Amino acid sequence: MVTIFQISFNIKHSEIDDEIEKLAAIDLYSTYYEEPFQVTVDSNGYGYYEKEEEIINMRVFPETGSREECIGCIDKIRNLLDINEEIILSELKDDNWQEPFEPIDLENGWIIAEPNVPAESLKKINFESQGSFGTGLHETTQDFLRYILEYDFTGLTVLDLGTGSGILSIAAGLKNAKRIVALDIRDVTSEVMYNAALNNLENIEVVVADVTLKNSGINEKFDAVFINIGGEETLASMELINAVIKQDGILIVSGLVEWSSNDICKELEAQGYQLVKSTKTNEWVTMILKRL
Repeated sequence: MVTIFQISFNIKHSEIDDEIEKLAAIDLYSTYYEEPFQVTVDSNGYGYYEKEEEIINMRVFPETGSREECIGCIDKIRNLLDINEEIILSELKDDNWQEPFEPIDLENGWIIAEPNVPAESLKKINFESQGSFGTGLHETTQDFLRYILEYDFTGLTVLDLGTGSGILSIAAGLKNAKRIVALDIRDVTSEVMYNAALNNLENIEVVVADVTLKNSGINEKFDAVFINIGGEETLASMELINAVIKQDGILIVSGLVEWSSNDICKELEAQGYQLVKSTKTNEWVTMILKRL
């Protein structure tokens, strides 16, 4: 079993960029820390601002399996960053490095789980987190998935805007969509295609582009468009959506909050869409609309 060493110490968040640059100068490139932030509420839902003066715990992962070499790294870090407080060296076993993805029962006959988890009498979306420290599925994503999984996409084309892990695209593929384009501003190709392969899907294409730009490189028309990134972001993406969705096409929108969802719905109706169905879980709203 491979042992991964972790060196951890406390620093001020406002100094993080400078400290990471200094660590890179001594060949310590693998770092992790949790952003300290304060959650705020606005008309679009939830926002945040970074707490610059907060003390955070910086974790450094030397590229060595030698405890002695790690102790040498600690001496370098202490001198380079002028740290007088405790620096901790600990071991991480490789089987604990990435937390397992806990199965999620969508309560509609489907579960989301890793390939080695038995489905028993349920249908299953195979899914493995590709993030170093695990991932979870927000209630908006779960509501969105329930809509997809109750719909027959046989022969239909789908555009998934802000695809992220690609879980919505994968669900559409499992419901027999003919072709799926998964678009994200980040290059998520490896994660999406890895999980697609776990479900024996070969009809998903990943595109790197900004959803708020009409000239995203998408030139075809789609039977269905998915977007799960918030109300303001949805409205900012409507120029692209209107250009690519077919007449009578289905638009599924999520990531909306209840206190602004009616305004978002009215704006979408003004742009030629009709509300078909909506769902609310806690404060989060998901809507299906039809292009008139």
